[in-house]
Amino acid sequence: MVLLGVFASTAWNPAANGGVDGLLAGNSSFFLKQLGAVLFSSGWAFVFTLGMLWIIDRITIVRVEDAHEELGLDEAIHGETAYVEVDVAGIRPGQPL
Repeated sequence: MVLLGVFASTAWNPAANGGVDGLLAGNSSFFLKQLGAVLFSSGWAFVFTLGMLWIIDRITIVRVEDAHEELGLDEAIHGETAYVEVDVAGIRPGQPL
């Protein structure tokens, strides 16, 4: 999205947005509008997600039990293992693969 404000050119589409050029053509206002929209959207998504996770955490636990996480969620919840050709049981955090 931000690069649209950089590379926009009336040479490609003179009718789009009344013929707006981008940052490379000397029009910083279109770039700043694009940048503002991206920053606002990212901030909104972050705050909304944080709020929803907070609400969900008040209703139920978001995280799984430590024992289930150590065993592996496929094994703990479904009773089966994915990727049986790879031995992941002996891998510990921080250990090189």
